[in-house]
Amino acid sequence: MTPELETERLILRPLQLSDAERTQELFPHWELVKYLHSLAIWPYPAGQATISYRNKILPAIERGEEWHWTLRLRSYP
Repeated sequence: MTPELETERLILRPLQLSDAERTQELFPHWELVKYLHSLAIWPYPAGQATISYRNKILPAIERGEEWHWTLRLRSYP
């Protein structure tokens, strides 16, 4: 298992299915999405984060083909 990396202010951890809910909250905001890869879906459909994580992203991580991380402030749960 890949360890979390921590600083005084930040936590960098491998993506997990439980992160999908927060992603779903953030992706409808164009000011965030416009800096992402051109393949990012816009507008972002309801439930798309869970579908993408479960069907594409997490299996690719398990196969060792991709690496996805979350970066968060320590104050965010």
